[in-house]
Amino acid sequence: MCNEMISVIVPCYNLAGYTRKCVDSILNQTYKNIELIVIDDGSTDETPEILQEYADKDKRVVFVRQKNQGAGVAINYGISIAKGAYITFVDNDDWIEDAMYEKLHTALIKNSADMAVCNYNLVYEDHTKYCYSKMKNESVNVYDDVYGYFMKYCACPQPNNYTWTRLYKAEIVRDSDVRFEYYPMGADTLFNFKLLPRVRRVAFVEDGLYNYVQRQNSSVYTAAKKHNIAQVYADGFEALANYYKEKEYTEFMCVLPFHAYTRLRSIYFYSRLSGLSDKEITDNVIKTFAGRKIADYLTGVIK
Repeated sequence: MCNEMISVIVPCYNLAGYTRKCVDSILNQTYKNIELIVIDDGSTDETPEILQEYADKDKRVVFVRQKNQGAGVAINYGISIAKGAYITFVDNDDWIEDAMYEKLHTALIKNSADMAVCNYNLVYEDHTKYCYSKMKNESVNVYDDVYGYFMKYCACPQPNNYTWTRLYKAEIVRDSDVRFEYYPMGADTLFNFKLLPRVRRVAFVEDGLYNYVQRQNSSVYTAAKKHNIAQVYADGFEALANYYKEKEYTEFMCVLPFHAYTRLRSIYFYSRLSGLSDKEITDNVIKTFAGRKIADYLTGVIK
């Protein structure tokens, strides 16, 4: 039990310059029983050759190639073939600290948790690092106070809702119908919030163990410029609200008004990054939210 396999799923697309640092940081973990599933999503640079090189040298590496279908499709395939007792994810332009999985696994086992979550660092191009969230070493039973859990850990000023800061018991993921959906932004949050009702206890590790690289041409920044962010988040919110209703997760319906607010907060944050003024953002939100479920929850007129 103390040395069960961890499956690390990494979708890869056209970031050859970052791939070696990412893969090395995973293979050099102090926790050695790792299965690294790297899925190349139709890269046109040297990424496939680099991944094949690692697969040839290290039997822990499972290398898969697919036509370009998006990171969500790649991740879902990784979940379908993962053999580990635990599942986690890494973006291929990021890297992790050497003891990340040892610390997460220890916290999960010690607290009999279904999921362990660590803090993360924002890493900038000048190599400065900023530890983002405010977390303590503790464990929480989600069902003791769903509202309190959400407000403290999900809707706080510095939330940590990413999949890559988490180590999940694989059975929690495998036995659910929760998979990554195609959303250019917010897919991590939707995945985690859909999965949350299946999680009882969560263990938190205060250390910044995941390094989230901030690139001006990253997929998040690109999506912010390319898409109607208000539309993207309204769609994602509606998908979550409908899912909770369909599954009769009544305990979790209470968090939706506050989740609607966090989506609005994210819309302003990312829209500003794309160069829009607050007036332009507000006008777009009003137009986009008209008649949508997210507007109902924001105004208290819940249908």
